[in-house]
Amino acid sequence: MSFAQRAIDVNESEDLARSARWCAQVMRAHAKSFYFSTRVLPRAKREAVEALYGLFRSADDLADEPGPTLEERRAGFAELRDALAGVARGEPSSGVPWAAAVARALARFPIALDDILALIAGCESDLEPRPIATFAELESYSRAVAGTVGRCSMAILGASDDDSLARGERLGIAMQYTNILRDVAEDERSGRYYLPQREVERLGRREVMREIAQQARSRYREAFVLAARVPNDGSRWALLATADIYGGIVDVVERRAFDPRAGRAVVGTPAKIGRAVRCWARAYTGFESMK
Repeated sequence: MSFAQRAIDVNESEDLARSARWCAQVMRAHAKSFYFSTRVLPRAKREAVEALYGLFRSADDLADEPGPTLEERRAGFAELRDALAGVARGEPSSGVPWAAAVARALARFPIALDDILALIAGCESDLEPRPIATFAELESYSRAVAGTVGRCSMAILGASDDDSLARGERLGIAMQYTNILRDVAEDERSGRYYLPQREVERLGRREVMREIAQQARSRYREAFVLAARVPNDGSRWALLATADIYGGIVDVVERRAFDPRAGRAVVGTPAKIGRAVRCWARAYTGFESMK
């Protein structure tokens, strides 16, 4: 190997390490529950989850962060898609912080590029938000911005058959429903209405939130089916813990009588640890008999 080639390899390695660190830091700062439940994954899987989160968070911030004009945001999404196209061609841009880490994730795991593009399109749809009218529209939106995350996650965790991807999609939708229930007041202050407004007019906001909570809980049961399909290398626990902790947020919202004025619902650290221990027992001590 020539000196020039060694220099290129060193630079690429430094770019990758820098990209991986950036993605991990973003996930740790913005997705504490998700970050917590992925710590026991094997390094390659953990790095892939962090890489995709870095990309997905970039798309979400393009839609949500205050400051840029609509035209600047549109241009940002075009640049993001161009950067992803470069990654897909094997030419990740060193100027994009997530690019090298995402390129490695795509090389290691059967992650569908179409799922990533669908999520980006879902985030871009928030640039000119319109109220969601029906439960069907809510599910469609949640599939785009979170069901896709579930599909990508299953490809990383080790169950990428069609049925497992579909179940992972439903699990992702449940997490988005939970985020919506948790953030009703915050979203409405920013002019975004994710509760289906036609149903709110018909049933009232509290009953609509109750229905969304029930739908989320039914989808969280997919975690038990999926956990039995992935290697018990931390992937099983990560699935169970993610579903259990997010389900705990739904429990808090319900205990507060679905009142957005009660503040942002969170699972406290002691409760989170208790749920984590329970999931550890399920994953590593006779899981099949505990389903």
